[in-house]
This record gives sequence, structure tokens and C-alpha cells, in this order.
Amino acid sequence: MKPVAKAMKDSYIIQAKNQYKVPPLNDLLSIYIRLYFKDKRVRDVDNWHKISLDSLTGIVWNDDSQIRLATIDMVNCYDKDSPRIEIIIEKI
Repeated sequence: MKPVAKAMKDSYIIQAKNQYKVPPLNDLLSIYIRLYFKDKRVRDVDNWHKISLDSLTGIVWNDDSQIRLATIDMVNCYDKDSPRIEIIIEKI
């Protein structure tokens, strides 16, 4: 993993641990990911969610193979002051 990607993943892991305080889920899951960027540059959808999902493994769920439905939203998701990733998780 490239140093920049590793630093990003490490940051995501710290943020996940700070926000998610219960044991990892064992259920099959549906997730909705909304990506907010600080600018309107064109980005590939597959470059952003993989690291997010990997970072949550062992914290929010036991294995990302539990995810059976994933929706990734990058439509008009710009927030110069607060770029972020929002994830909604539902048991199915």
C-alpha cells in the first residue's frame, strides 16, 4: 500500500474507533456511502470506497463479505469546508 493510502486508512480507522463504540456486526449488511469532496475534480468511484470498507473491518463489521448491497453516491457532493465520507449501515 502506498504511504498516502496507508496514512488515509490509518486515519479512517482512528475515526471509526472514535465513532463506533459497540461490537462489530455479524449480520448481512446493506450500506450507503456518500462521498463529499472539497472540489469538483472528476474522480473514479472505485478509488474511494475500497479503503473506507477495509478500514471498518473488525470495527463496524467482522468482514466486508457481509456487505451484500452497496450504494455509492458522488452526485453533487461537494463541501469545501468539510470533505467527508458518510456511511449508513442497515442489517438485511
